[in-house]
Amino acid sequence: MNRVTLSILVVLPLAVAAGACSKREPGRIVDASPPGAALPVVAQAHWVWDRDALRAAVNRAAASPLVRSALSEAPAQGLRPCFDFAVHVAATTSEGTPFWVTILPYVFGSDSTHGLIVSLIEGDGSRLAEPAEVILGRDPSPFESGFTPYAWGGRTIWVKSGAAWATKAGAPTLAPERRNWLKFFDCLTTRMPAGCAAGAAIGAEIGGPTAPYAAAIGCGVGAALGAAACALDLLR
Repeated sequence: MNRVTLSILVVLPLAVAAGACSKREPGRIVDASPPGAALPVVAQAHWVWDRDALRAAVNRAAASPLVRSALSEAPAQGLRPCFDFAVHVAATTSEGTPFWVTILPYVFGSDSTHGLIVSLIEGDGSRLAEPAEVILGRDPSPFESGFTPYAWGGRTIWVKSGAAWATKAGAPTLAPERRNWLKFFDCLTTRMPAGCAAGAAIGAEIGGPTAPYAAAIGCGVGAALGAAACALDLLR
């Protein structure tokens, strides 16, 4: 469970800082419903840790024309995938509509501090991909402008979200401006840590000292719900 929790909390910055992909043990986070949520919202969300299901989801996302379009505007050469740290969230709205989020990390060459995260959001007949350039472990140089700092896992991650791509008439086109009012990765930097903290507090209260992993499970559920809520905002 510690490895699962670590992946949830730092998978995105870790994908940048790793420098090389590493093997991860499969796991599963239980589903949960957010208490007191207004409708329509995320009814349940969970991380998909089954090895075969996760690999299939990542391969489909990586082959998507939307993801390829997002990668075509990468600001530097030498981009390489680090899919051992890719994650996939399966969720359902309160109206019963399923939707999915796949997050694909890439690293710029040998620079382990600089990466690109491409998020593919799918649901209710819509598909949207958004790239986000990220820096971890250093401040942006004077030549790296447009980054915003966020606190993440006790560290600072610098983020610069790119233009989203959406499916239109069967081909990838730049998403309409109305879809760009919210940047998905910027939303993640707020809702995932907040969801983790809230879920951990609830898990610890419910589990007590006899269930030491309850807080970790609650964190995972809360973080998944946070990611799903950001995706649903864009799909709507």
